[in-house]
Amino acid sequence: MDYHVSSKVEKRGVLVGILLGNAYKRQNNFYIQHPAFQEDYVLFKQRLLEQITQKPVSLYSRFTKKGERLLCLEPKLIPLIRVLVKKRFPGGTQKITREFLDLLTMPGIALWFLDKGSKSLKKNGKIHGLEITLNTRISQAENELIIAYFSEAWEIKWGLIKGKNSYRLRMGTKAGKEFLERIRPYVPETMLYKVETETSSNVTATT
Repeated sequence: MDYHVSSKVEKRGVLVGILLGNAYKRQNNFYIQHPAFQEDYVLFKQRLLEQITQKPVSLYSRFTKKGERLLCLEPKLIPLIRVLVKKRFPGGTQKITREFLDLLTMPGIALWFLDKGSKSLKKNGKIHGLEITLNTRISQAENELIIAYFSEAWEIKWGLIKGKNSYRLRMGTKAGKEFLERIRPYVPETMLYKVETETSSNVTATT
């Protein structure tokens, strides 16, 4: 899939989406990790990062204390990555600002959802319920900032729900279907299950 990352704006938009997803700070750079069953998605990200950096991206495995194998990517550090990592992790801690969100493009939003989003379908012959969640797991204030950004920049309406220790975003059937259709062109084949709204049985798709 061609994400058209030839311009700085396009590269930046994709990187911001990646940094909002399963990315972790390592000095001035970042690395990504996914469970081994998402290998095809990891390889997709590897190719995408190589297009952006114009350099080989290392892929390696590590194991959790429970023995789960994780696949990790770490791109070569380029000036654009250095700047974005500093914005995403000021002082070494995660932070989301409107300035950072304004750098997103729709492909970046798609990657953010593929990493942190989930979908729940209820079906009895036909779909009668759909819930989309963006599992941000951050403070109420930061979630409200994200809600305002999506509404003002993209006319995408998210609601706010409270979990045990943090907040996340959700939308219902109508808004959820519209959102999934908007990001679908940027979803690699291996991750289409995250945006499909037709299924033969009740399904919950999570990261």
